[in-house]
Amino acid sequence: MPEAPAILARLDAIMRELAELRSEVAAAELQPNLVAAIPDADSDFSPEHLIEITTAVDRFNRPADSLRWMCRKQGLGVKRAGRWLASAPRLARYLNGK
Repeated sequence: MPEAPAILARLDAIMRELAELRSEVAAAELQPNLVAAIPDADSDFSPEHLIEITTAVDRFNRPADSLRWMCRKQGLGVKRAGRWLASAPRLARYLNGK
């Protein structure tokens, strides 16, 4: 049976690799979402481009309060039925500095 220090060293190596894999997957998921795909700003607020704040949190990796602020103060979303909906194309352009 392996000794405790050897087992702990293996576990540490596995945890490091898992953390690296997790960040690679997160980076790969975020990259396509940060590209502004809609050149027509008039269609930014059409229903197919509006997303819930909880979806925007996952997609753009920003806190919900910050996203609501961006919607309210930067004109990146609309409030419907008491909830903020973010325009995905506008949010992507804003976060990309465009």
